[in-house]
Amino acid sequence: MRRALVVLVLCAIVAGCRTARPAGEETPLIPLTSTSADDAARQLAERRAQMTSQRSLLMIRATTGGHSVSLRAQLQIDSGGRMLLTAYTPFGTNAIRLYAEGGQVTFVNDIEGTSWHGGVAEFGRSFGFFGSASPSSIGLLLMGLPADGRDFTYDYAPTGLKRANAGDVVVVYDPPSYPPQHILLTHAAQSLNIQTLESATTTAAIVPPAIPSDYRCCFVPRM
Repeated sequence: MRRALVVLVLCAIVAGCRTARPAGEETPLIPLTSTSADDAARQLAERRAQMTSQRSLLMIRATTGGHSVSLRAQLQIDSGGRMLLTAYTPFGTNAIRLYAEGGQVTFVNDIEGTSWHGGVAEFGRSFGFFGSASPSSIGLLLMGLPADGRDFTYDYAPTGLKRANAGDVVVVYDPPSYPPQHILLTHAAQSLNIQTLESATTTAAIVPPAIPSDYRCCFVPRM
């Protein structure tokens, strides 16, 4: 009996540590077939134009002010400009949820039970990591796709993006590849060191995060 109870507890812990995938059919992303940097740029532009919805599972090490935190996260983007980034606790529960659509951003801190909603510029000033770039644009870059931006510039390799300058944010792909394998995003003294665990197209819809009625509003977004 005691052994059965231990097994049940362990199963519950393992299940809780799993990252929940959105409902929908998925197909793993396919690497580029390009043989030159120019061809890679063309193929990535085509992939961006044909994209409907994509999802990536990430390991992120966020550093700011000399302090670092590592977390598992799920990124979802779609062709309508919606982006949802969900970071998880070590137990698989939600830690933070960042949703962006158009020029609006919703940030939910599930650990502290707080929420915030506002414009991209205000979000950038408080959150910091994405600088002046919109979360939706950063989401595309983290998927290895070019994003829209007046101050955005790109360096390509035959295998994918090599570097992106998104306003005051620098994104380096090491090695250059699509889908990305390892990404370093830096903004001033802040950085996100990201390892992509899996990437796929998905039929799952992106919906705004549900905010419990007892969450407090409106607290400055922070990692």
